[in-house]
Amino acid sequence: MPENSNQRVVELRNKKITFISIIVVVVISLLFFGFQAFSEATYKYYSVEELVSSKTFNNQSKIGLKAVLVQNTYVRSPDGLSANFVVTDENALNDNNLNVEYSGEIGSVFFNEYSELIMIGQINSEGTFVASNLSVRCPSKYMTEEDYT
Repeated sequence: MPENSNQRVVELRNKKITFISIIVVVVISLLFFGFQAFSEATYKYYSVEELVSSKTFNNQSKIGLKAVLVQNTYVRSPDGLSANFVVTDENALNDNNLNVEYSGEIGSVFFNEYSELIMIGQINSEGTFVASNLSVRCPSKYMTEEDYT
């Protein structure tokens, strides 16, 4: 009998070690994939001036851009699925502008020179920002046009 009980103790110990090992592997995997997802979903957002003046951005890296639309530059394709426009910095003290190309759905209701555009994309070899994601922050409903000028 004692030999059988010793064998059971060893089996239980092996099962505990296996169970703990599985939990450790699962926790480490979740932490790793969580960190990967968070780091890929986090972008530093640059101004137009920073992008125009810096030559360190290669066309492989995804970057974020916060800007406003330059008046009368928005051109939508006839099919409505792509657009070209020029952006600048809000309260810009310089004349830095950046051409933007975007393919995808654009809500035209809030797309105006008072709205802040938040984009994620890459700069191509011609120096154009090719946006893969575009969000439009509408101006506050409590501010008038005079407040923006």
